[in-house]
Order: sequence, then structure tokens, then C-alpha cells
Amino acid sequence: MAEAGHAQDVAARDDAHLRSLGIKPELQRTLGFLSNFAVAFSYISVSTGTFTLFAVGIGVGGPAFFWAWPLVILGQTFVALNFAELASHFPVAGSIYQWSKRLSNKTLGWFTGWIYFWAGVLTTTAVAVTVPLVLSTVLGFDLGAPSIVPALSNLVFVAMVTLIITTIINAFGVRLLALINNIGVGAEILGLAVFGLILLIFFNHQPLSVLTQTAGLENQPGVGIVPVFLVAMFMALFVVYGFDTAGTFGEETLDAGRQAPRGVLSAIWLSGAVGVIFLLAIILSFKDMAAGIASGQNFGLPIADTLIENLGDFGKVYLTVILIAVFVCTLAIQGATTRLMFSMGRDRRLPLGSVWGHVNPTFKTPANAAVAVGVLSAIPFLATDSPLILATAATGMIYLSYFLCNLGVFSARVRGWPQKGAWFSLRGWGTVINGLALLWGGLMLINFALWRSDLFGAFGTATYNLADGTAFALRDLTNPLINETISIGGNVLSGLPAIPIFEFMLGIVVLVGIIYYLAADRGDATSASLEPDLATGEAVIG
Repeated sequence: MAEAGHAQDVAARDDAHLRSLGIKPELQRTLGFLSNFAVAFSYISVSTGTFTLFAVGIGVGGPAFFWAWPLVILGQTFVALNFAELASHFPVAGSIYQWSKRLSNKTLGWFTGWIYFWAGVLTTTAVAVTVPLVLSTVLGFDLGAPSIVPALSNLVFVAMVTLIITTIINAFGVRLLALINNIGVGAEILGLAVFGLILLIFFNHQPLSVLTQTAGLENQPGVGIVPVFLVAMFMALFVVYGFDTAGTFGEETLDAGRQAPRGVLSAIWLSGAVGVIFLLAIILSFKDMAAGIASGQNFGLPIADTLIENLGDFGKVYLTVILIAVFVCTLAIQGATTRLMFSMGRDRRLPLGSVWGHVNPTFKTPANAAVAVGVLSAIPFLATDSPLILATAATGMIYLSYFLCNLGVFSARVRGWPQKGAWFSLRGWGTVINGLALLWGGLMLINFALWRSDLFGAFGTATYNLADGTAFALRDLTNPLINETISIGGNVLSGLPAIPIFEFMLGIVVLVGIIYYLAADRGDATSASLEPDLATGEAVIG
């Protein structure tokens, strides 16, 4: 009883914090640290990203691409440290939208949230379509064949079923979401660690010196080691984000000002650690490194290849673990995007905002927003055969959203924020770390766009030759043209303009956002009426 009473006291304090921010507590506050951490860890999902994107790293950079992983973890740590302090001050649904809005201005905050929302929708689509990719590897069925619904291929059918299930779970209640997510995270961490150690101990076929080898891929006209490494880095760039999810579930977490920042940092650092072990184990497990590189260059699944080659049918056990990880990753990303939509809807900053900002009185969840995100994420399956390519645009938009948020927070730090500390504080290092986060984010945004710009010379036009002699542009791996990749009914839409997918999707999102923002009522009476110190929550944080 004493423990229950303590939890009620903590929840009451958390709710008082929310009220000081002008927010009425409505969501069910039941998550502890482990569940808060788990949902952020699932969003990152090392298993999901490495399984689908290992081919890019090994195919372009050879085994030396391994070093891109710790480099990206380090760079994103600057962002995560900044976000951890923000999560301690503002453990509010909507994370970077709310942080940017409250510490910079409403316009920057709105566009940060708007871009991040559509990036979340596209990422949900991209991860949902990964479920049938892994399932077909385990069960051996043809993804292109008609499903039990003749109008849908197996790929689209399984992805749609996945979205229906994750939507129901997200709408039903945060307890169910946390339970399923925790089981998935436990399976993923054990799978990464156990299978990584098994491979390292019993199936180590390469010397450690292989980690310095690029297999000569850079020794081609107009290429060089720098563009090769920067493109190979995209395997890690496409994986290591979403740690702010621990903050966006803050309204449903007990002792959120303490547990949310712990969740942010634990998610990225544990992901980094298990990723190092697993990537090292996979790279060293290749019996034939040249075959592994060729598989990557031909857009195969090198991780599945080496697991089955070394472990036989037992390797499919880990593929099952990956399947679980991909499912809970879809669940977590949809959950985070749902809470962003709910947060912006609650502020009446989206069309039909009152609908998306509604909390279901029975389940205590933003059920309307969960259904909306599920429907929006399903639309690309009906419009194109290549929804996975949207992950490229989504990832670039997420890095842009992080950059915009960090820019707004940096301006607040220059003006003297925070005047009072939260449980997690960067103290005098806040401005420096924030600046490093901006530097890192800016460089990576250049990396996203660099491969489609002739201004960068060889960096923009570098190609390498595949094993069969075919020349392939490096930039087509990271930011392909829509007229070369988007297809319907198996037919590539070559009549589309030659625009890179990242710039194309970002342009549409920003253009529609500008039109809506100018047409809509931009007033926010709730937050505008708060005193400055209350609006930052500093008055209630000791």
C-alpha cells in the first residue's frame, strides 16, 4: 500500500508539472523507466535497421564501414544529451515539437513538428513493409505473388495486416503497448547479444584486420575513400534516431522528469553497445568476404546469408527475433507519431485538431490519432510498389527536424535558458553540447543532399562498378531520383520529374505546411497566456 501511495504522490507531482505547462493531464500515467526506455529502444531497433541496411554499408564501404557505427553513435549522443535535458524539463507528448515551440517561437516549433510528423508517418510505412521482407525470409514465400486477397500482393497484404494490428494496440491502451514492446525489446537485446557472442566465439572466420579493409571499392575513378565512407555511413544514419521517443511518452510515465531523460540516453547507448557487438560478429562471420560484399552490392540480405550459412536452420531462430523486433519497431514508431499528432492536435495546430487531440475516455489513449496515423501510413501501399524507398526521405526529414529543434533550443540557451535546473542538467556544458549537436546535424544534412549536387564535383557524381561490371552511382543509394525508383504495378514512373526523393518529399511537406500555416488561425491562447517562467516549467522544477 505504501508503494501504491508513493506512486500516486509521484503521479500527482507529474500532473502538477503538466498543469504548469498549460496542459491538462488526460493520458494514463503507468509507464516506469524500463517501459519508457524500451519504447525508445524499439524505435531505434538495431535489428531492424542492420538487417535491411547492412547491404549498403558492406556493399559500398567493405568491412571498414564498421567504424561508421561508433561515429554516428557519438554524433547522435550530442543530440541525445541535449534532448535528455529537454525531456527532464518538458516530459510532454510531442517531444521536439513542444520543446522547439516553448523555447524558440511558435513558427519554428510548428514546422519542426509538421516535418517530424510526416517523417514519422513515412517511417511507419517503411518499417511496416520490412515485416513481410523478414517473414518471407523465415517462411520462404514469394512477396510478389497474390495473397489471400487477390488484389494485394503478399508484401502489401502482410504490411497492411501489420498496420492494422499495431493501430489496434496503440489505440487500446499504453499498458498493452508497453507489455508487447517490453517482450519484443527483451527478445531483441538477448538475440543481438546471444547470437553475436555465438558468432564471435564459434564462427569467427575473419581476422580483426579486416575492419580496416575497404575491398578496394574506393580505388575507382572519381570515387575515393571519403565519399565511400560517407555513403557507407548511411547504414548507421538510417538507424540511430528516435531516442526522443522516451520524452514523447513522458505524459504516460511515472516520475517523468527523471525517467524520460534516462530513457533517452539509455536507448541510444545500449543500442550503440549491442550494435557494436552484433556488427563485429556479423562481419567476422563471413566465410567469403567477397561474396558478402557482392550480396550487398546486389541489394541482397548479407546478414541472413551468413546466419544461415554458419548456423543452418538455427539461424532462422534469429531471423524470428528480427521479425519480432521489426514488429515492435513499427508499433513504437506509430506510437510516437500518434503522440506527436495528439500533441499538435491538442494545441489546435493541425486540421481537425480537436479530433486528433481527443483522449478516449475508456482506454485513456489518443485513439483517434492512432487510427489516423495507421491510415496515413497505409496510403503509400495503395499508391506505389516501392514504399520502402520512402525511408530515405523520412530519415532526412527526421534529421532536419532534430536540427531545427536544436537550433531553437540553442537560441534559448544564448538568451539564458535554463534559469533553473531540472533533474538532468548539462549545467555549463549545455551550450557547447547543443552547438556540437547543431554542427553534427548540419554536416549530416549536407551528407543527405550532397550526393545529388554537381557543386560537389566527384562527391556528387561518384560511381563504383558492381561485380558484373555495371556502373552504379553512389548517390542512387542514399537519395535516388523519383523517376527512377517510384513504381506502380511493376512499372517505373519514368515520366516523373528527375527530383531526388528527399528533396521531393520535403518540398511537398513544406509547401503544404506553408499553405496551411498561413491559412489557419496561428493563435495559441493557452500557451500565450502563461507567464514566461511557467511556460518553461522552471517554476515547478527544483
